[in-house]
Amino acid sequence: MLSHTKRFKQHPQAVVTDLDGEVALFQSSTCDYLVLNESASAIWHALSSQPTLAELCAGLQQEYSVSPDDCLADVQAWLEIGLEKQVVIALENH
Repeated sequence: MLSHTKRFKQHPQAVVTDLDGEVALFQSSTCDYLVLNESASAIWHALSSQPTLAELCAGLQQEYSVSPDDCLADVQAWLEIGLEKQVVIALENH
């Protein structure tokens, strides 16, 4: 379970490209390659403002028709994959 106080950002070493309207990410240190769908692309772009999990969900709920519980579960799962694949960094709030 991810902390609700942590902020998240795009990993600076993740290589990003637009691939036929979808975001594609590559992390050379792990050789991981991810192609993001529309909602995952929205999460990726939102990471530029270093949001918390709650802030990510609030933004997505305005854009997509998703319940708070589903949004939280889906965003948390995406962030965990992003952290594992080293395309996302978790920052401690001070």
